Amino acid sequence: MKLVQMRSLDGVSQVRWLADSSRSRRASSWAWLALSMLLILLTACSGQTGGVTPPTTPIALLGTAMPTATPSPTATPDPLLAAKAKVLQIMAGMTLQQKLGQLIVVEYLGNDYHGTGLQYMVTQQYVGGVLYQTVNHNFVAPENTVAGMAAFSQKVQQDAKIPLLLGTDQEGGEVNRLEPFHGPLPSASAIAQTGNPQYAYDQGKQWAIWMQQMGINADLAPVVDVQTANPPLLQSRLFGTTPTAVETYAGAFLNGLQQNGVIGCLKHFPGLGSLGPDDDPHFGLPTVKRDLNGLEQIDLAPYREMIAQYHPLMIMDTDVVTTAIDPTLPAELSPKAINGVLRGQLGYDGVIITDGLYMHGISEHWSIGEAAAMAIIAGNDLVEGPFTTAEVSQVLTSFNQALASGQLTEARIDQSVERVLLMKVEAGIIK
Repeated sequence: MKLVQMRSLDGVSQVRWLADSSRSRRASSWAWLALSMLLILLTACSGQTGGVTPPTTPIALLGTAMPTATPSPTATPDPLLAAKAKVLQIMAGMTLQQKLGQLIVVEYLGNDYHGTGLQYMVTQQYVGGVLYQTVNHNFVAPENTVAGMAAFSQKVQQDAKIPLLLGTDQEGGEVNRLEPFHGPLPSASAIAQTGNPQYAYDQGKQWAIWMQQMGINADLAPVVDVQTANPPLLQSRLFGTTPTAVETYAGAFLNGLQQNGVIGCLKHFPGLGSLGPDDDPHFGLPTVKRDLNGLEQIDLAPYREMIAQYHPLMIMDTDVVTTAIDPTLPAELSPKAINGVLRGQLGYDGVIITDGLYMHGISEHWSIGEAAAMAIIAGNDLVEGPFTTAEVSQVLTSFNQALASGQLTEARIDQSVERVLLMKVEAGIIK
C-alpha cells in the first residue's frame, strides 16, 4: 500500500490512501496467489524429516477408513482474484483486433439491426458496447415497448463474441431515455430538492430494474458537476451547488443503480458546473478558467469522495479545456487530465469512457479516428461515438497506426481491455 502525496485539501491524503489501497489490492492479487501456492508446497515438504521419504499408502488400504486430522480452516476465496482469472482466460483467446474492438462503444441510427450496420459492428468489428439514444430513433416501433426493446437487446447479445455493454444515459428530467416506456421522471435537481437521499437511492433502484427489463446494463449517470454558474449550462441536470450536496444525492443514486445490477458512471470530468448556457461542448470547445485550488475544492471534490466511498464502475470525461490542468487539449484527450489527475492524483483505476467524440468541440479539430487514438493514449479505456461501420473502421485504423508507430503498445491495449472485461464480470454482464 502506498500513500500518494497530494497538494490539496485537508483530509485528502487519507482518501488518497484508501483509493491507492484499492488499486494496490487489484495489482497485487496475483502476487498473493503465487505466495499461497508456494506456502502449499512448503507445507507438503514439511512432513519429510531427516531426508527420509514417507512410505506411500499400501494399495490394499485404499478405500479403507483411515484416521484423519481435523481439517484446517480454509481462506475465503477472493472474488476479485476469481474475476481477474476469468478475464485473463478470456483475453488469452482474443485476437488483437477483437481487443481493439472492445475499446469502442457505438451508436446507430434507427432500429434496423442489420440495415443500420449495427450487426456488422457487433459480429465483424467486435465492438465492446452500444449506446441506445432516443434522438437516434432507437426506441421506435417495435422497440417502443419494454418487451420489444428486450428482444432487440437479446438479439444483439446473442451475436456478440463477448457480452456487450448496452447503455443509455438515463438522468431523468430533460435527459429521460425511459420516457417512452415509463413517462416523465424527476430530474437530478428535483431529486435533490426533496432533501431525502433515500429518494435518490429509490429512483436509482427503480430505474435500474426498468433498464434491466430492457436488457440495458449501464447508465451513463449520475452527473456530478457542481453548479457555480448562474444560470448553469446543465440546468436541472445538476444535484446541487456544493460538493457535499452532489456527493450525497449522486452517491445515493449511484448506489441505487449499482446495487441493483446496472453500472453507473460519474460525469463530466473534470467538471462543467462553472459553464453557462452559451458554453455547450456539443457546439464548440468551452474553457474552464478556474484555478487549481478552486478545482480541488469544487469540481474534483465529488470525484475524490465518491471514488473512495462508492466504487463507481465508470467515469466519463468530456471535451472542455481546463486551463489549470491542461491549457492546450480538451480533458478527454489530455494525458495530464486523465493519466495525471484522474488516475494519478485521484487514484481511479476503473473504466474511463469519453463523451461523444462527434461533439463539435472535438470534431472541429480532429477526425473521429484521430480523437479515438488520442483518447486511449491519454488513459481512457472506452471511446464513445462512432455511428457507422465506416466510422468504426476509421477508429480501428487509427488504433493500428498508433500501434505501428509506437504511440500505443499491446500492453497498453491489454490494460484497458482488462479493465473493461473486469467491469463486465463485476457487473454480471460476463457470467
